[in-house]
Amino acid sequence: MKTWKPITPPPDITGSGFWVGVAGYSYDDWVDRFNPPEKKTAESEKDLERFRFYQRYFSFVEINRTFNEEPSFDFFDELEKNSKVEMRFAVRVHRDISHTDNWDPVPKIDLMHRLMSAVVPIVETGKFYSFLIQLEDRVHRSQQALDYFLTIASEALERNFDVHIEFRHASWHNSYPLQVLKNNGIGVCNAEIPPMSHVFPLKSYATTEKAYVRYNGLNFQAWRSNRKKAKDERADYLYTEAQIEERIQGQIGLVHKASQVAVVYTNTHQSKAILNALQNIRQLKQYFEFAQVLST
Repeated sequence: MKTWKPITPPPDITGSGFWVGVAGYSYDDWVDRFNPPEKKTAESEKDLERFRFYQRYFSFVEINRTFNEEPSFDFFDELEKNSKVEMRFAVRVHRDISHTDNWDPVPKIDLMHRLMSAVVPIVETGKFYSFLIQLEDRVHRSQQALDYFLTIASEALERNFDVHIEFRHASWHNSYPLQVLKNNGIGVCNAEIPPMSHVFPLKSYATTEKAYVRYNGLNFQAWRSNRKKAKDERADYLYTEAQIEERIQGQIGLVHKASQVAVVYTNTHQSKAILNALQNIRQLKQYFEFAQVLST
């Protein structure tokens, strides 16, 4: 049996304006791979232990449980109390807001308010990065849909909460919606999914001072399939070092457009996102060191 050993922590690059992390921090299939072996304990304590271990390596995490669950003030209060000063959080909005066919924002505003109330602990300490509204790739661009998301986002922006929107359908790949986001102080989240004909391509766009990019893997067959297991299989992809080096070029492009850049890997199956995020940090560090040598 292979003995678990901790991975060597990466260098801290947050001073360069980059926040690199993973979508989530608590997965059972990370145990004995990334996380150490666990003893039987309460779920709440297990979750906190996993979070404490995660932040030995990263200063950024995307909270995804708010996509399926009602937001909880106590949850974010515990995260804040157990997080380091450098930690930053992005928070995915509930699916009832982002994954909908009803473009009437009124029934969804209360839910958005509850989410804003829940994240107050991490906002007060400056650890909140942004809300993420992630659209489905079946959602085509329309003025009605755009107005809906603008209304939802404005509820947060009026209270100084940052918001990013991740478009996935190619119809949104147009200067008009991007300019509307910029005019309204809303960030665009660049996302990579396999480059099929109907999807928004991976770019390096920034419409606010906070840039955002998410890498979802390139498992073509899983993204094309309608099987129930296909959704989980989408996260089963490991980027090569050469692929990460290529993507870093886009990240460097973002840092010239924004003061902060969040980089998130969502290919979480068997801790593949951990490996890729660590590689991303180390390669960025090498880039900065090389650039410094050239400038001297």
